[in-house]
Amino acid sequence: MELHLLRSFVAVAEELHFGRAARRLHLSQPPLSNQIRRLEDDLGVRLFERTRRSVSMTAAGAALLARARHLLSEAESARVEVARVAKGERGVLSIGYTPTATYDVLPLLVPRFRTRAPEIRLELTEMRSALLPDALRAGRIEVGFACAPVDTRGVLEKVLVRERLMVALPSTHRLAKKARLKLGDLGGEPFVLVRRDIEPGWADGAASALSRAGVELEVVQETDSKIALLGLVAAGVGLSIVSESMGSLHRRGVTLRPLAGVSYRFTLSLLYTKHPSPRAAELIALAQGLSDPSRGRGARSRARAPRAASK
Repeated sequence: MELHLLRSFVAVAEELHFGRAARRLHLSQPPLSNQIRRLEDDLGVRLFERTRRSVSMTAAGAALLARARHLLSEAESARVEVARVAKGERGVLSIGYTPTATYDVLPLLVPRFRTRAPEIRLELTEMRSALLPDALRAGRIEVGFACAPVDTRGVLEKVLVRERLMVALPSTHRLAKKARLKLGDLGGEPFVLVRRDIEPGWADGAASALSRAGVELEVVQETDSKIALLGLVAAGVGLSIVSESMGSLHRRGVTLRPLAGVSYRFTLSLLYTKHPSPRAAELIALAQGLSDPSRGRGARSRARAPRAASK
C-alpha cells in the first residue's frame, strides 16, 4: 500500500465526497478516483459504495481507516525523526575519553551540551589516549578527549587545557608544609607513577622535563590508574607527579603543591574528524569556547572550527 494512495483514501473517507477530497488534495477528481481504484485493486476489496448522489464506506473501508491514519502518522513521525537526526537535533553521539577528561573538562562540557541538545543521547566510553585516534578513524567514536601527544594522522586536534606539573604528596609529609616545591626538594624521595602504557605521552613528557632539569625519579611503585595512585600517595608509599586538575578529586590525605622550575605542561586535547556530524559539530563548537575559570586559561585551537558534513 503506497502512502499517497492511503492519503487519498483517508481524504475521501473523511469527506465522503470525491470532489471535496480532490480539492483538499489539490487534485482533479479523475486522478483521485483512479487512485482509489488502484488501492481497491491492490487490496482486492471495495472500500466505498458509490452512487450518483452519495459515497459511503464499506465495512472493509471502515476497517482500513484507523490503520491508514496510524500508518500515515508513523510515516510522518519517521520523516520528522530522520530530519532531526540529520540536523543534529536527535540521535546518539559516541564519545571516547581518557579519565583525565573527567576531572574538569567533561563536568563543564556535558551539562552545557545537554542543555543545547537535550534529545541527543551521549554514549561515553573510557579509553586510553593512544587508542582514541584509531577509534575515530574507524568510526567507533565521533569525538575523543586525549592526553596529548597522540598519533593525529587523519584526525584534527584542538588543545583544550595545558596543565602545570604538580607534586602529590602525603599530607603528613614534611614537604607538605611548603607552598611551592623546588626540583631540589625531590631528590631521594620515593615516587609512585601510573604505568607508562596508560598515558605514554604524559609519562614521557614529564620524565623528559625533569631529566633535563637534572632530576631522576626513584620509582618504587606503578599503578593502573590515577585514582589508585592517589590512594598510594595517601598511604605514604611515595610522592607523585600529577596534573593540577587532579586537585578537583580532593583526595583525603593527599596534598598537591606546584613544582617550580619546570616549564613543561600536560596537554588535554579534543580529537575529531574533518567532516563531523551535526551533533558532533555542536559538541566541538562548545568545546572550542571551553576554559577552566579556576586557572584562568582558555584553550587555543590547533585547527579551525569544524563544519558539519553536508550530507
